Amino acid sequence: MPLVTINQSVIETLKKHEVIPDVIDDFPPTAMITVSYPSSQEVSLGNTLAVKDAQGKPCIQVTPEAGSMDTKYTIVMTDPDAPSRDDPKWSEFCHWISSDVKLPSIETIATAESVEVALAKGGKEIVEYMGPAPPAGTGPHRYVFLLYKHGSRTSASLTGPADNRKNWGTGKARHGARQWAKDNDLTLVAANFFFAENKK
Repeated sequence: MPLVTINQSVIETLKKHEVIPDVIDDFPPTAMITVSYPSSQEVSLGNTLAVKDAQGKPCIQVTPEAGSMDTKYTIVMTDPDAPSRDDPKWSEFCHWISSDVKLPSIETIATAESVEVALAKGGKEIVEYMGPAPPAGTGPHRYVFLLYKHGSRTSASLTGPADNRKNWGTGKARHGARQWAKDNDLTLVAANFFFAENKK
């Protein structure tokens, strides 16, 4: 399938489930992000995973955009439905930030479909991964993975809301990745998400 068609499908799905505009603004995807959990479950643009299957730190694979080998990226996972979609007073809840990830240029991996992004390959965990923990009876939560490219003004020492993950530490409802990325000169290049629910 042509990349333009894939990108259009990604945007349509993000809009259908209101990730656009709840979490991010409309954007032109220039990469694809694949998320796989140790439980062998994979994130696939709005599929549903059991809470227990998404507790281990995921493996991230990126089909990269064409670009410099010196370009750095940041990966985040955020929940815009905390504590529930009807009452998003803790939205967004920051689940993970891994920064300074480097990808090979597309020319150097022309024979490969994707490259695994791992902390051992130059990234650093700013906010430790926390698996989904939706409160009982609060309905499905959207867990959104975002891949950002660093800009010229992106600090070499990015910080995240490690001490207070609710509202990404801002104390303001519906604040999160979008505002944090803007403040840190980060450009969104890819997105993926899944649903998880605690029905107890």
